Amino acid sequence: MKIDAISALKITDISQLNKLSASEKVDVIQKNPNLLSEIKTTITKADYAQMMSQRPLIRFRPLKNSFVKKGDKIILAKSLDIDVSDVDSTIRSIIETNFEIQNAQTLDYIEKLKAYVYRHGKKDEVLAFLKYELSDVKTTLQMLYKTLDYETGGLCDYFQRPCHMMSNKTLKDIYEIIDESLKNANNSNTISDEVYYQSANWALKRIYQIQNDSRVIRAAKLAYKLS
Repeated sequence: MKIDAISALKITDISQLNKLSASEKVDVIQKNPNLLSEIKTTITKADYAQMMSQRPLIRFRPLKNSFVKKGDKIILAKSLDIDVSDVDSTIRSIIETNFEIQNAQTLDYIEKLKAYVYRHGKKDEVLAFLKYELSDVKTTLQMLYKTLDYETGGLCDYFQRPCHMMSNKTLKDIYEIIDESLKNANNSNTISDEVYYQSANWALKRIYQIQNDSRVIRAAKLAYKLS
């Protein structure tokens, strides 16, 4: 399907956007600026996660990334059935209530918000969601290895963006959250002492690697601007 043909499409359901490539989505939305506020949306947790995974960020194109963030925020608001202006306050509310899960809808909210925060959130929001993500001792180890890997929509991907460079303080905060989560899993006998020490050591090395990667990416962005 060619771009010029796509731009003429009448899209009535947001799920139709998911069938397009990243460049085609940008073309459609740019030529139809009111599209995201007009089309019918019914988005499940799985639909939203899939849409986020198929919306790649461009490392050295801040204007395009700003456009993607705006689009992601509109899609998130629609998936939660709230106003776009309420997205930030909803994120803060979830964090301030310590991720209290009242029902299935609350859990759905949290999972959708997590996908957005790990793309566009503030660092304190990301740390809060990391702590929540590792809070279940039964899945702590699994979630740890997942979020510290690339292309999983987790912590590692967050720090790939030049605007999210990891400071030494953030590195320390991340490790403390991970270490506490691993200790909780160890104290509950979910993981052994050996696994706890091995995982904590691996995580520390991995965080340093992510920090170094983020510095290289930021340096590359500055070089790109100056070229």
